Amino acid sequence: MSSSNTPDHSGVAPESLIHVSYLAGYIFLSYVISSMGCATTLELLHRRTSRSGFYNWYLLLTSSITMGGIGIWCMHFIGNRAIVLGNGDKDIQVLYNVAFTGTSFILPVIVLLVAFYSVGVEGKAGYLRIMTGGFLTGSSVCGMHYVGQLGVANYRCSYRVANVIGSAIIAIFSSTAALGIFFRWRATWTDSWWRRGMCACLLAAAVSGMHWTAAVGTKYKGRDKSIRQGTQLSRSQVVIICAVLACVSCLILSACAIVAGGNRRRSTTRAHQLVLACAYFDPAGRVMVTPQALLPTRKIVDHYIGRTFKDDDLTRTHPTFLWAFRASRNWGVVKDLIPFMRNRLESEERAIQKHVLSRGVVMDKETELQTDFDTLFKQLFCVTAQELSDELRQPLQDLGTLYDDVLATAIPVSRLSRAMGRSSLRTGKGQLIFSVRQLQKHEANRLASTGFRFATIEHVTSTLSRRIHVPEVTLLDHLRDMRDYATSNRGFEEGVHLISFVMRPTVQDHFEILTTKGTGNPLPSSTLPIKRLNVQHLDILSHMEGWSMNTCLKYLQSKTAVQVDKSLDEFREYLVRGITSLASSFPEEMRSAATFSARPLVAPCRSAVRTSEEIHTPQQCTLLTFCVVGTLDTQVPNPDFTFTPFRLFRVQQQVNDTFADREGFSRELNQDLFCTDVRSGSSAYESVPSTRSGILRLWPSRNLPHPRKSPSGLSQESLVEPHATALGDITVQKEVRVDVTRLSENNAVQNAVNTHGAIIAAGNAAMTPATYVDELYSLCYAPGIRLCPDSTLRRSQKSDMS
Repeated sequence: MSSSNTPDHSGVAPESLIHVSYLAGYIFLSYVISSMGCATTLELLHRRTSRSGFYNWYLLLTSSITMGGIGIWCMHFIGNRAIVLGNGDKDIQVLYNVAFTGTSFILPVIVLLVAFYSVGVEGKAGYLRIMTGGFLTGSSVCGMHYVGQLGVANYRCSYRVANVIGSAIIAIFSSTAALGIFFRWRATWTDSWWRRGMCACLLAAAVSGMHWTAAVGTKYKGRDKSIRQGTQLSRSQVVIICAVLACVSCLILSACAIVAGGNRRRSTTRAHQLVLACAYFDPAGRVMVTPQALLPTRKIVDHYIGRTFKDDDLTRTHPTFLWAFRASRNWGVVKDLIPFMRNRLESEERAIQKHVLSRGVVMDKETELQTDFDTLFKQLFCVTAQELSDELRQPLQDLGTLYDDVLATAIPVSRLSRAMGRSSLRTGKGQLIFSVRQLQKHEANRLASTGFRFATIEHVTSTLSRRIHVPEVTLLDHLRDMRDYATSNRGFEEGVHLISFVMRPTVQDHFEILTTKGTGNPLPSSTLPIKRLNVQHLDILSHMEGWSMNTCLKYLQSKTAVQVDKSLDEFREYLVRGITSLASSFPEEMRSAATFSARPLVAPCRSAVRTSEEIHTPQQCTLLTFCVVGTLDTQVPNPDFTFTPFRLFRVQQQVNDTFADREGFSRELNQDLFCTDVRSGSSAYESVPSTRSGILRLWPSRNLPHPRKSPSGLSQESLVEPHATALGDITVQKEVRVDVTRLSENNAVQNAVNTHGAIIAAGNAAMTPATYVDELYSLCYAPGIRLCPDSTLRRSQKSDMS
């Protein structure tokens, strides 16, 4: 028995406790390795966007492996390398059993897989989920440690109970705190890389704190000399494995940093370009972004090149932007021509080489002015839209509709420039146009499963503003407007509406129209509780032709109006309430200037419920108008109203959901691509001579269609109506007969008023279908087509006023 207590050649008695010391270098290295694993884990979790989808399951699995395998397992064995038994003799150091060592790697990975899945990916993880995830994470740390200790092959280990409990408390509490802070910052979109680094350090402290608390309470005794190094893993072999895994963590972190840096560089570059971006909103009104707070974007061109030096910027009233606006409402027409457009652009790029711009590469100014850039831009816009749609893995017709404004970028200047007195922002040449859409729940889930996140506008605006280089206040206002724009149907409801058509001239955009914000009717309006007008209603309306709002109210409440027809008392009451409601939104001077038109107008409207027979029947409503033509400084203090350029407003109504222009746009698209140049009468595909740049061939000649020629040698398309006249900023191309309303009485439909309307072209005088907006414009500037009030009614008006 005494031999059992006799020390062996290394000075260690078989049954005695082994003296333990620690190497500070390995202690520090184990914490660094754990921090790297935790940082990689949080970086991967940061990119997780949904519980479904291969992409998100891949992130879930890899984050569990990096946390369990590097943040915990590697830390444990690197830390154990710091433990020195006895006098440091190599023969008495710890050896590890392969089976238990492998199990200790797999066990925390499985537990963490459940932990991270339980926390979820919601915008704001609940306390219960975070506590569950923290408990499971802390348990995986403790479980891995003690299962790994079971792998010590040549010693029996004993543990102090106090240290076991203390290490478990440290692991669970610190893990819960680290995950709680991380998911809280993630929910509020303030989890920048240094914040994630702080969380990683705290999580690594949980792992290291648990390990060393448990290690201090661990006793090694009863060394089994029969266990040889050749059959077990030595400490050095385990360290090599851990080093390899640590290198994997470094590679992942480096890849994430490279991707983030590339995104920042691309966002800075695109701040100087004309870009198409997607602004999608889920049913809760949250905007779709990448985990780095970026919108899906694609470059169209470096910048817009106009026909004149004043058209270098693409504005929301530019004819080309209005064309793109219509195209986004007719993707079904465009999609079949995308391959042709792409081939045409590729052929042109090969044909013209250095002579004209290719995707924004500019030559000299004369070449710019001679190049048919409008046609080129239209094709680039459509092809870019298809590329963006492919990136989102959805058909082009689901890309969305173009937002009705163009945002300009503002690039921050350097500190040196600010010190020299320059503004903190300088206007960049970049512009952004947005395709907006309201997603259904299943669509939002699909996009989330492919790597996109949905965040509240207020939370993401600050970060997104830095990414796309748009001032935060401007971006916040526009994102809110885009959300309303995507969810609203800007058509009138069924019924009869009193509307106010307020026009004011401007210096640059010709006329502007007062419109409503958000959902509902596009113009300031008040809806009467009737479905349609009858002939008796027209009689009382004709009395008020040309009167102001105040005068109309006085007349409707006067004895003269009551004595005309007792059966119309209810209708007069409707009018009084409607005019009063409409007038309350305007200042007194505008109420006095508003002029009533007794001519009812017909406008398309939206219908909540439609039968199968009504699907192909246009739904219409009736408009009764107060017209106001203001001055340049006309303002309306009501925050629910805004002024919209007339050109844009007209196109908005032309392509409204209730009033499609599919056939008209299809003809225009074919004309742009295949037909002749209306202004010059020559083919758009023929070469354009230039005395300074040589012959510039816009399109390859082998695919040219041959337009039909008239006997005089002119193309058919170049012939224009000889009686076209100019009216303000609008050109009247052709007069047609318009039935302005349909009146029904006793189930008989009568045409009460037939009058001359106009097909009016906005901006560049393109032939487009007439809308009720053209009729409203005519009411303001063509008084000859209004109904003339009865002379007796004029005398009654004077008597009422007196």
